[in-house]
This record gives sequence, C-alpha cells and structure tokens, in this order.
Amino acid sequence: MRILGISEKISSFLKQYNYLTNTNGNLHFLVKCIFLKYLKDHHRIDFESNEKKLRKNFTLDYFLELWHKSSIQGNAWEEQSGDPLPLGDKVWEWVCDFVTTAPSFKGKNPVMIGELYEECIHLSHKKNQGIFYTPENLANFMAGNLLENNEVGEKDEFIRVLDPACGSGSLLSATYDQLFNSCGEHMSLSGKKMLHQTLLEKSLFGVDKDPLACLVTRLVLVLKGDDYVRPLGIKCGDILSEDLIKEGSMDAIIGNPPYVGHKEIDSAYMKSLKLRYPAVYQDKGDLSYCFINRGWELLKPEGRLLHITSRYFLEAFYAKSLRHFLKAFFEVEEIIDFNGLRIIPGVGVDPAIIKCRKKEKVKADHTVKVKRFHIKDHKQADYSQLINSLNEGINPESTPWDAYEVKQKSLSDDLWRLYSPRTLGIIKKIEDKTPFTLDNVVQSFQGIITGNDKAFIFDNTDPALNDFEAKYLKPWIKNKDVGIYTIAKTQKKILYTNEIDAVETYPPIMEHLEKYREKLANRRECKNGKLPWTAIQWGRDAEHFNGRKIIFPYKATKNRFAIDDQKCYFSADIYGLILKPRLYHQVTEEFLVILLNSQLYNYYFKSFGKKLGDKLYEYYPNTLVKLGIPDVKEKNTKLFKDFYDRIEELMSIGNTADLSVVFREIDDWFYRYFDLSEADIREVEKE
Repeated sequence: MRILGISEKISSFLKQYNYLTNTNGNLHFLVKCIFLKYLKDHHRIDFESNEKKLRKNFTLDYFLELWHKSSIQGNAWEEQSGDPLPLGDKVWEWVCDFVTTAPSFKGKNPVMIGELYEECIHLSHKKNQGIFYTPENLANFMAGNLLENNEVGEKDEFIRVLDPACGSGSLLSATYDQLFNSCGEHMSLSGKKMLHQTLLEKSLFGVDKDPLACLVTRLVLVLKGDDYVRPLGIKCGDILSEDLIKEGSMDAIIGNPPYVGHKEIDSAYMKSLKLRYPAVYQDKGDLSYCFINRGWELLKPEGRLLHITSRYFLEAFYAKSLRHFLKAFFEVEEIIDFNGLRIIPGVGVDPAIIKCRKKEKVKADHTVKVKRFHIKDHKQADYSQLINSLNEGINPESTPWDAYEVKQKSLSDDLWRLYSPRTLGIIKKIEDKTPFTLDNVVQSFQGIITGNDKAFIFDNTDPALNDFEAKYLKPWIKNKDVGIYTIAKTQKKILYTNEIDAVETYPPIMEHLEKYREKLANRRECKNGKLPWTAIQWGRDAEHFNGRKIIFPYKATKNRFAIDDQKCYFSADIYGLILKPRLYHQVTEEFLVILLNSQLYNYYFKSFGKKLGDKLYEYYPNTLVKLGIPDVKEKNTKLFKDFYDRIEELMSIGNTADLSVVFREIDDWFYRYFDLSEADIREVEKE
C-alpha cells in the first residue's frame, strides 16, 4: 500500500536532519509523525488549531488526549526516547509540511503505518535479525485461510489469536479485518464498538522483541476503531524464552517467524534453545523450528497454527526432528509450496505456508492438501497476482499451481516428498526397480576450504609457481568448471601444504606464506592449536583427490556429474563420490554418471531436492544419496562403457548433433528399463 510521496518525504527528513542521534529515536519520531498525520487526515484531531500545543508536547499520549478531548489515565504509550526533545524551527517546519501537504491517508487501512515504519528500517538491520515483514495481500490471504469458519463469540467465547513475532502488525491487522468483517457486518454502531473493544482487549495477541515494532502494532490496531481502546495483548519480549503467554490458551497462531540460520544465532542463545526445544532444534536448525514447537505449547487442543516460513523444513537434513514433531503432534491440513518463488520482495528466502491443527492422535487416512507453484519465468511473475490466485477456484488451465493431496502417514521423517499423483507414479516405478540407494555404492566428500585463497591458490601463469616443487602443486577447479560429463581445463593450481613434512625447511614456501601469516594464524583451527599456521584449513584426505572420482557442483540448475581422472583438487562448492568396494553389484563410475545425468534422474532428484530460489537446487550429499540405484547386470556394464566412450569422443571433436542422438538413446534406455508410459515421459521432459 505504498503511497507515492510519503516515503520520499521520510527519506528527506533522515538525510537533512540529525534530530536524534540514535536510529531508534529517529524511527520513534517518524512513527509519531505518521500517527499524527493519520489522526489529522481522518479528522480525529484539529491539527491547525492545536499546532502550538503539539509542538510543545509532541507525545503519543497528548495526541490521544486531543483525539478524545479528555485526559487518559496513565501512560497510554511508552516513549522510546524518554522525554520528548524540543522541536527546533526546521524540524517543526518539516513536521507541519509532512502532516498537512503530504498525500492524504484518508480512507487508508492503518496497516500502512506498519508498512511505512518497515521502509524506515535499514535493510541491513532486517537481514541481521532475520526480520522480513508480510506484504498486505499475503497477510490477508493467511488470515482468511486461518480463520475460515471461526467467529468471535459472545461474552467469554471469543477466539484468541496470537502472532508470536508480530513485527509491525500486518498479520494481526489482517486478522482483525477478517474477524470484524465476518462478525460485524450486521451489527449496530454500538455493537461494532463492542466488537472493536473485544478484539483489542481479549482476542488479538502479539509478541515481538522490538519495542518499536510493538508500538507500531498497537497504533495500527487502535486506529481500526473510531474510539481509543488500548490493545492489551501486545507484549514486548522473546516468545521463545519468556513466559509472556499462558500455555494452552490460544485458539489460533498466525506467524511469519524470523528466518535465522545457525550461523547468525548467538552461541549462548542457541545453547539455551537446544535445551528448551530438544524435540525440534539441534545442530544447524533454523530458529523458525522453535516457533512451531512453542506454538504447539501455547495452543489449546484442536488449536490451529499457520506459518509462512522457509520451505527448507520440507527437505533440510537438520529439520528431520521438526518433521517428526509435526507428524506426531499436529494434523497437517495444508502446505502451500511456492517452489522457489520469492514472494516477499527483497527477501532471499524460499517460502512455504504450513497450516496444521494440534491433535492428540491423527487419523491413519488423514490427507494433507498441497498446492505447489510451477512458474518457469520467475522474473516475469506478478507476485500479487500469484498470491491472489490462491483465493480463486482451482482451474487447471489458469492456476499457476498444482493441487493434490498426500497422506500424512506417507511423509517420511527423512524428507517430505510432496508428490503429485503423476510424479508419485513415476517415482514408484523407479524405486520399485532400484534395490539399493546411492549411499550403498559410494562415499561422498567435500572439497577444500583453504581459509585464505590468496595464500594457496595461483593462476597457472603466475611466475611464483616456479619457486615451488611441482609435486606440491595440484590442479584446482571451481563449481563453474564442472559440466555434464566434462571438466574444464584447469586454469589454477593449489599449493597443497598439508602433504609437506617440515614445511619450515622449504624457504620459498615459507617466504610466500609469511606474506599472509597474520591472517593465516588467526584462523580458528590455528588459534586453538589444531593446525600449524602454514596448513590449509580443511585440506580433507589427499587420497580422495588423487584417485578416480565422480564430481558435481554443490549448487546447480540441473544434474552435472563428471568423472575426474586428472587428480583434480577442488573447492568446497564441489563434492566428490568414490565407489565403495563392489561386493554385490556391477556399478561403475561410467554407469553412475550416465544414470545421474539422464533426464529421468534429473527429474527424480528435483522431485525432492532442496530448491534455492528461481532455478537453483542444492546437491547436498545427504539428500543426493537417497536416490535409488538399479542393479545393473554384467551384460549392461559394457553397454554403458560404450555409451560413455562415445560421449567422450563426440565431446572432444565438438559433434553436438551426434551427441544429442546418444543422449536420446540413453534416455530411451532408462525409460524402457523403468517401464515409463508416454504420459510419464512427457512429464519428465517438461523440465
């Protein structure tokens, strides 16, 4: 609901005036200005006739007294910066200009105050805190989805709804609107006033660690009515560590919890969360997992939880315990997987919506409704229209998502495969004929982390290489160098010091490393004495690099597997696979790269692989090794060796036409092997 001209005026204030020395002080001042303008534009106060008094007593309490034409008992609002500072002539001139000449707020939903507040917050602050607010149309959809068939009852039978990380109130605002519109349509004026009071005093609850955000939420809710009612349920604090809400007291929870990974969480706080939420939060879990556990604690039996959160909980290795918790303690009603569509502007997180109900026991035949988006051209997508489509009826020809159901009991703790019926049929055909999985036949390993590339990585043309013995220089490749079947000619080398005994006896190497000694010695493993400062930080096992191996990039838009016979060393954005001893199968490196590069296995992996934004997938070994592998008979070993040799030869001469023919032969062979129908093949090749 961006109003042209408003944001620009706010930006001009921040650039021109240093009214308060701290950011929160400026934000609080601007919030008061926005609130004052909203009151003025809706004729709740007479700004012009009270201008002198307002300049002298520029507080939210005084604004409310003018609104009600009487004093309010106690402090209605906490003044974040202490006593208000006197407003100088230039600052007051800006206030008057903003309140009287900026585009009017008349008729606007007060949630716009929250939106303007969010625009004032510096983007880096949002990223550091994992704070990303919910767009209004998405908030409206979520509130409508959560509250279908729910009403505010009479007397004490009102619904109680909590947003556990309420931010500036967009979800609570949408919840208020949903409840007020559904319950107050045929009420008298006095009835609507009572409904407003009930919602603010008994029905809507919100918690946030940011006191200014809590203030904004209160302002948004109070402006929903013509008369002032203090919202009693908005509390400042940490819902995860403080007892701010009585357990088992909420009918519904709606939330957009912070997206904070383990690297951004304070170690002491993380430790306390692991002790507090052991059922869902271990190792490298996301903070949002704790919000689901906490939501379960706060809900009444049969209470409903609806979160928009990172979709990674569906597949992430460290979300296994969360998936188990959800299956054990909730009836999962619906999952909306945006499938890489980043529908919250400016947020690099792939979201999903999960709606579930607290249950003591879930019926064995319970099914989860799934909507999964399938937009190919994400850059051209109109996200507002995509969100709006969720409120419309299902039309297979026009809806940008597939709708189907999966049985909750079929969801594995290892990962949730939300397959459509067509995909389910294809995957079943594959897994019925794959007696073992990839982890039965290979071991995986990650590439090297040097801790300081400048000290160890060189271009092939760097004259410094002449100072080192060739046996300590290894060919070096990066993610971009790995293609389908191919590895680019190496352009760099790594000085692999982890294989050098008594490196101090090699003056040229020591002279070079001395240039970087301060940074090298400051690496964690060197500071705690686990490594000498001359060593590569994570050098892995050199034997893994020196032998034959299959390599693949950690992040890619499609399967890219290649055999490395050149003893390449590589960075941590590449993983390697080494065959285990062949005790019961005929699997070879040639067979595996052909299988993994096929269209069918590209489709197979992407059906459950972790999506990263628009087109990327994460090829994390813990997920990859779950792929089923067919038991290839000895007679077929030669066939795949012949396929591989033909591919190598055609690639070496650049014969792309004949190469396409070979790829087609390979794909057709796997289609026949797994008994795919023509309809199955069309589904696979849609990619």
